[in-house]
Amino acid sequence: MREVSVASIQPKGQPHLSPFRGETDRDLARAHIETNIQQAERLIAEAGDGCDLVVYPEDIQGTAHYGYYMDDKDLFADFVETVPGPTTERIAAAAKQADVNVVFGIFQRDGETIYNASVLMSRKGEILGVYHKVQLPASERWAIQHGKGFPVFEADFGTVGMLVCYDMMFPEVARSLALNGAEILCSPTMGYSGPDQCEDNGVLRVRVRAMDSFAPVVVSKCGNGSLIVDSRGNVVVKPDGGERILRATLDLDDTPNDPSQWEVITGTADCKARFLQERIPEVYGDLVNSSPPVLARYEEKRLRESADEQMAAYRQIHEMWGGGK
Repeated sequence: MREVSVASIQPKGQPHLSPFRGETDRDLARAHIETNIQQAERLIAEAGDGCDLVVYPEDIQGTAHYGYYMDDKDLFADFVETVPGPTTERIAAAAKQADVNVVFGIFQRDGETIYNASVLMSRKGEILGVYHKVQLPASERWAIQHGKGFPVFEADFGTVGMLVCYDMMFPEVARSLALNGAEILCSPTMGYSGPDQCEDNGVLRVRVRAMDSFAPVVVSKCGNGSLIVDSRGNVVVKPDGGERILRATLDLDDTPNDPSQWEVITGTADCKARFLQERIPEVYGDLVNSSPPVLARYEEKRLRESADEQMAAYRQIHEMWGGGK
């Protein structure tokens, strides 16, 4: 048994500009960002008491909406920081003061490239790892580059995998992290539910990711939707809306057990050990085929990928989000 005490932070919300409605004042944006970082520092301090790991939502600064506003690209780019940088230094200080590991989301500048990143900070205020979000929704692709892989990182309690928001919609992400050795999955997010699907499909999705990966999942979201799921897919804690700090103790060694004839036949009752070894990857080529046969069915529904198509779509979104302005 390896127990880890975790906390998922659910801030009540983040103030930010609404550029599609004409709010583009940089000074006000800076004030909003400062408010959001101070909120994170306060909640990390509160959550960190006696805790091993705290997870904070995606976009700690509250600037994601600026990245969708293509009429003034610098409104977003001017606030994107390097990692390490001013914001990560403040979270490092908060982690060190609270004696807790922290996972949080931030937009990261690397030269001319911008990523939607998740950072793992140690109790000592050291950056243990940075993950770049792979699965980007269409509006993020206007300004952000997707990540290139699924690294995992060693903390003082175990091996951490991170996935950000839209990543949760794709089973390949969590599975890849598990195959790379992640013992716990942390998801800073703005949401994980799909439209026009079954009731509570977001929670069901997170539970399935945990079961497929044999790893607990800690989700942190502003406003409502943070939750903690154990490695068997049980929802350990799920709050109502508003500012909350969810707490749970998880066993990183916990796994479904099957002491039946299968233990005799295979030599182990540990389902995680069994199922991972029983994979037959040489027949899974369809999963990484860039042009599987099914795509032919959606030729008339292909994504808008050219610059002209994306700009035309942006103009429509501008009209929708701006209320006709």
